[in-house]
Amino acid sequence: MDASRPLDRPRVVISRAALFHNITLLRQRVGPAVRICAMVKADAYGHGAALIADALSNFCCERLKAPAADALAVATIDEAAALHPSAVPLLILRPVENVYLARLREPLEAAITNGWVLTVISPEAVGDVARIAIACQRRAHVQIMLDTGVAREGAPVDRLGEIMRAIEAQPSIRLAGLCTHFASSEEPQDPFTADQLRRFRAATEHVIVANPRIIRHAANSAAIFHLPASHLDMVRPGISVYGVDPCGRPTVERALRPVLRWEAPLMLIRDVSPGGSVGYNQTWRAARPTRLGLLPIGYADGYLRCFSNRAMMLVRGRPVPVVGRVSMDYTTIDLSDVPQAAVGDAVTVLDDDPLSPASVYALAELAGTIPYEILTRIGPRVVRVGVDPPDEPEEPFEQEIEGRQGANDEGRSPNG
Repeated sequence: MDASRPLDRPRVVISRAALFHNITLLRQRVGPAVRICAMVKADAYGHGAALIADALSNFCCERLKAPAADALAVATIDEAAALHPSAVPLLILRPVENVYLARLREPLEAAITNGWVLTVISPEAVGDVARIAIACQRRAHVQIMLDTGVAREGAPVDRLGEIMRAIEAQPSIRLAGLCTHFASSEEPQDPFTADQLRRFRAATEHVIVANPRIIRHAANSAAIFHLPASHLDMVRPGISVYGVDPCGRPTVERALRPVLRWEAPLMLIRDVSPGGSVGYNQTWRAARPTRLGLLPIGYADGYLRCFSNRAMMLVRGRPVPVVGRVSMDYTTIDLSDVPQAAVGDAVTVLDDDPLSPASVYALAELAGTIPYEILTRIGPRVVRVGVDPPDEPEEPFEQEIEGRQGANDEGRSPNG
């Protein structure tokens, strides 16, 4: 879909310039010796995995040499199979489990044939992968995920030696990496993250001494910024790649640029008299003669029902309220304060301005959730389109944010 054409259906516009800006910022933070493995699981956090993976592995820009990312990571083999072939390594984070082996045999064969890095957390899984690799006449690449405190999918630290011996006994398997995952890294003062890192390093140090080519990785977006000691050989940024701060609010300390803007066409306009209602259950009634606009998006597209009568959108640059219940396929907005609005206008549903009333931060706060959930809920009916916007704004982005935050603070009452 061409982003320059008139809007005829809802779309998510992906800025490659913002994407590369964020990768550049992350590279500056971790330094040239540390690799970046960009998370593109969950359809690249709702941004469109094929589009994002292509940009990170194939596109060049002035500030980065291709590829922008050193590796990509997904959750499942199915997610990996949906991507176009890439020159950078691809990691599959969901561990191989023996109980699903019969159903997963063909996908595992494809993963091994394509050279994707599989995750193992038990000697039994190592044996299963080894047998399939022999049948494929290929060497399988695996990494071991250790649980240092999340108590989720990793192997207990004290089982590392057992898993290592199983790998060493299998010529058809090559150990590519060791990893763990942090539980509370978005909270800088929480000592638990540093304790997890200490346990991970203590458990794996002897492996690295024996084989320095093995890559250790632990840091997610928050740890990249809050715990430099966790950078190790590679980092795994997710939400920060997409320009959303891992602390859940915009900050001048990290001038990330949101990559995504969600737009929908204004498909119908109608007038409602005072006292008139709109939507299911008459949850909103007009207090004045009101001009209503209808958008072809609803909770089936990821625009949450809890935004009813609470959220804001932008029409011709001006904020307008959502009125009435958000339904499965439609949302209604009040256009009374934008009299020039016309059918066919592009309405900003989710803004790429972090200080906008329609930003992912604002919507997450309304929903009582985190930006991750808002982004990953955007459904498949909303087409994703990549664009290369015009030149960067003259004012540095961090100065713009700082100035606007200061202005907002000056005009804010002590009670909020």
